[in-house]
Amino acid sequence: MLELVIVRHGESVRNHASDLAHHGDTSLLEYQLRFEREEATWDLTQRGIDQAKTAGAWIRDHIGTDFSPRFVSPFKRTLQTAACLDLPHGKWTIDQRLRERDWGDYQAPGVPPYTVSQYLADLTNCTAVDWKRPFPGSESISDMIARCSSFADDLFRRSREGRVILVTHGGTMKALQLVIERVHPNQADQLVERHLVNCSVLHYQLTIDGDKDREWEGIVRFASPTLLDAASDWQPLAGRSR
Repeated sequence: MLELVIVRHGESVRNHASDLAHHGDTSLLEYQLRFEREEATWDLTQRGIDQAKTAGAWIRDHIGTDFSPRFVSPFKRTLQTAACLDLPHGKWTIDQRLRERDWGDYQAPGVPPYTVSQYLADLTNCTAVDWKRPFPGSESISDMIARCSSFADDLFRRSREGRVILVTHGGTMKALQLVIERVHPNQADQLVERHLVNCSVLHYQLTIDGDKDREWEGIVRFASPTLLDAASDWQPLAGRSR
């Protein structure tokens, strides 16, 4: 059996700015939209660091500490989260396929100014699998499925047993759920609704067919340690075997 644990990063500076804007203070988000577009460089806030520590404690208490291999998105906030989980005796491997979706270049020539109100509305809509802004280079969750499927194929060929952990992003987690639970994007409503707040945890137990690639069965549970939510009951994967 393969245990696969997927963790969303802790609160980033952009998450914090968006939260402030939702409550009426738009100044920080306005500044970030204008001057801090390089998403890969966003730090965790102190709250995000604390969230990662809380998630790490939950993982140690409820799953364990022996993870090999360990994979992390190349973005700064995921690297910081991985470090703050405080899981001993292991090295993290950066995998570009676990990066967050590309929001697109909203300061490209000819693109109208991207406003705070537009950005907040987009945050509400962005969980739809085919949604994306018409910015150069933008990605939808559907667009991410190819690289998430590539990652899963490689992982399942190499790791049919043991315990593996990933630290990634909310959009990437949604794409990974579609891949792992074998759900076509057009049927994304088959997925169990899970609110992927900062440092949410998906915990899969998968049986990989030893003779065939891309064949597995399993169960999944979900937890939000930072909200003090107990893990959900174990549930079957949403989709059917290929």
